[in-house]
Amino acid sequence: MILIDNREPTPSPWEHYFSAPAVRGTLPTGDYSLIACKHLVAVERKTLADLISCLCTGRERFEKELARAQAIAHFWVICEGSYRDILAGNFRSQMTPQSAFQSIVALMTRYRIPFLMVGDARTAAQLCESLLSKWFREHEKVIDQVRKAQKKAAYKEEGLHA
Repeated sequence: MILIDNREPTPSPWEHYFSAPAVRGTLPTGDYSLIACKHLVAVERKTLADLISCLCTGRERFEKELARAQAIAHFWVICEGSYRDILAGNFRSQMTPQSAFQSIVALMTRYRIPFLMVGDARTAAQLCESLLSKWFREHEKVIDQVRKAQKKAAYKEEGLHA
């Protein structure tokens, strides 16, 4: 089940593209994750305009978010735009296309977080769902082992207090 951060618009711009069920909740970092896995995997949603704004006036806040995201094992920024759009200057800002492009490259390098530029909302949502789904399938065995260990510890604790 996909977890959508409460700070995302309602309805979420991507939710109607998801085939998996989605619920709202609070994420420490990012906009989309999985129930019970929000500290392990997350996706940050950006439109091209929002990304450019984050590179200019919102840079300090955005870099703080990327710094927090480094604690999440698998974190991606998915943007509804393309590098071609950026380099062609297809955005409204005083920032030059080359500065915007180089800023993204610098952030990817500094924080070791991929910025996946996918062009449109439908493709972005599909990529988000696929990344979260594939991540879950890759880690399902470990997640099940953790759940079993937690359940066993809870039973053991109940037995000690009974």
